[in-house]
Amino acid sequence: MSVMTETVSLTDLQWAKLTGFGLKPAAEQDQQYALDSVLLLDDEQCLATLNAIMPELGAPELKVTASLVIKRSAFLLLAPTLYAMSVFDKGLDASIDNCVFEYQLHNRLWRSGMPLKQTQAVPCQHDRSAWRELILSGAFAGHLTPLIEQLQRLSGVSPRILWENVAVRVFSIYERRILPALDSERRRQAEGDLAYLLDESTRSVFDLDENPLTRFYRTKRHWQAHSEPVRMRRTCCYYYQATEPPEFCSNCPLLLKRK
Repeated sequence: MSVMTETVSLTDLQWAKLTGFGLKPAAEQDQQYALDSVLLLDDEQCLATLNAIMPELGAPELKVTASLVIKRSAFLLLAPTLYAMSVFDKGLDASIDNCVFEYQLHNRLWRSGMPLKQTQAVPCQHDRSAWRELILSGAFAGHLTPLIEQLQRLSGVSPRILWENVAVRVFSIYERRILPALDSERRRQAEGDLAYLLDESTRSVFDLDENPLTRFYRTKRHWQAHSEPVRMRRTCCYYYQATEPPEFCSNCPLLLKRK
């Protein structure tokens, strides 16, 4: 975020909300189960970390571990970043150089948070579109895109699975957390943020030739055994392979094949 030098602090109430998503200062990181996120781009460090997580997660192989790591990381990174952007008009630095990757688990359940080295935020002032692009570029092109490419290369997991893991987090963060928290005027602005993220012409913030989220945004439908409409996934995240007995996500496409 060096192109925008003015930063402000989050208020106590804003911090309280975002810590509910796992955000915390880097000084509070778990020293035993943490490393600078950028170190995951080093092959040796990344493989060592995945192999440390795999038995604790109950995953049978690296591709399952990589998928579930991205599911967790996407929530911890995007929930506070998107909420701060769309609700508080404050931009967090979610680039990989500013983040710490925590990976502690207990009984196969994540106990990790998202420590940030620099917790100051860039306020939205005049050109919201340029500001939004800056914030989202840090989170995606500057973090998730290289991390996904690294995990795909080392584990062999399909990038479609990893990007759908990210996509479903984006959808739920907006639909369940951000939009219900806003009045009509602010809600329209937040809906615009989501629409921008899903627009097929939005590519630069991902540093990719196409928007990796667009294809996964489908109309929710009523399915047998679901009381509410569900947006079924196109890919399986392998969660069932890390649970005993096997458990399936409510939007898992394998459920349709089991009928």
